[in-house]
Amino acid sequence: MIPDYKLKQGESFYDLKIDKFYNDNFSKELDKYLENDDILDLRAGFYEKFYVIKKPYKTLKFIKDGKVVSHFAKAYRGEILKIIAQNDIKTFDDFMNLELKNLKLEEIKEQKLKTEIVYSII
Repeated sequence: MIPDYKLKQGESFYDLKIDKFYNDNFSKELDKYLENDDILDLRAGFYEKFYVIKKPYKTLKFIKDGKVVSHFAKAYRGEILKIIAQNDIKTFDDFMNLELKNLKLEEIKEQKLKTEIVYSII
């Protein structure tokens, strides 16, 4: 029988560091898989250390009442993904032309390979 188990975020399993394991064993394949695609990174910050994106990409940040939304950001990322799928969005230009209900584009920040699109929740 396989016992019930649960690893919490950041927890190690014996000497195995999960983020290092993923980086060491999957990065090259992910690089190859993503080499010809645009990347909209919808991961939570915790998972960014599992794979470092090595080409230009975009990510989203949500602000409400002047503060960064962290707890409900997952729900907003999910809504964005749903809208992208429903509208068959294929390019960043198409994405940037979307009307997003309850979100207002505030700014676009470029930092090395990362372009952060900042929305305020209205």
